[in-house]
Amino acid sequence: MRSIQQRLLAGIAAATLALAAGGAVAQTVIKVGHDQPDRSTHHQAALKWKELVEARTNGQVRVQIFPAMTLGSGTQMVEQVQAGALEVAILPTGWVAPLAPSVQILDLPFLFPSREVLYKVIDGPAGAEILKPLGKVNIEGVTFWESGFKQFTGNFPIREPKDYSGHKIRTMPAQVIQEQFKAFGATPVTVDFKELYSALQQKVVDGQENPIATIALMRFYEVQKYLTLSDHGFIAYVFMFNKPFLDRQPANIRTILVDSAREAGRFQREIIVKTEAEHLETFRKAGIEIIKLTPAERARFEQASRPVYDWYTQKYGTETLDMVRKDIQANAKK
Repeated sequence: MRSIQQRLLAGIAAATLALAAGGAVAQTVIKVGHDQPDRSTHHQAALKWKELVEARTNGQVRVQIFPAMTLGSGTQMVEQVQAGALEVAILPTGWVAPLAPSVQILDLPFLFPSREVLYKVIDGPAGAEILKPLGKVNIEGVTFWESGFKQFTGNFPIREPKDYSGHKIRTMPAQVIQEQFKAFGATPVTVDFKELYSALQQKVVDGQENPIATIALMRFYEVQKYLTLSDHGFIAYVFMFNKPFLDRQPANIRTILVDSAREAGRFQREIIVKTEAEHLETFRKAGIEIIKLTPAERARFEQASRPVYDWYTQKYGTETLDMVRKDIQANAKK
């Protein structure tokens, strides 16, 4: 028996064929899957992309958006894009990393000094190079969206790496993130995003990491006692197409699809930044204790993170990391 996701995709495909057969002008229908709820900034940006694409193509392209893992898990959606069953997915680098390890560099802890510098890096040539290997696996990554800088949460206070000793911490399947928590003395446990709230509530895991907007959206502050403002890592989302699908579009349509994805990503960034202060106030009212790392505490975390960089360079070499660090230094001076 086929899964719900398979039946849904088959039904959409059949409807698309019927539309093409019955209309005077065939319409291109693009299915978009992502992992966030329909009240998220990711979904708002996806709706913005739909609006831009449909307006700029004069209705020649129609976009259908499926939020909250409607079409399957992050891993399943990546596989669907790779196979051509799904035209577009917008997913964290952690779910893409098994196919394109280069994207893991954005998950390295304490790499970027600020949002401004990070944006300049991922929007420029370095960002394009990071996405380039996806082309070898039938996927075209065209830009980065985001959830923002990650913070630590736990049912225990987190002020220095040794606080993690003996604790089970939820991670995505990206090995670089797992290596990060191992370096802090924790045990990383992979938990699907949609199951994370219950895993925290039932104490299957003792903590997790996510940006402020995600912690608010998924109400993780209800099942965690402490939030540490660490800005230790960045959750980038890859806006990805099935490469053969994108390649066979007329040049003007392809340009609209890609440019609109980048514009919608900028729209999302503005929303996230505006809402973070409001979310922190919500956390305080809910009774969560908010800890801000001192410079000395942050330095201890940076020191503890060095084995992660050693692991990364031993496994993948220094070329990509050197490129990104050089770009960071150049943009930090501007």
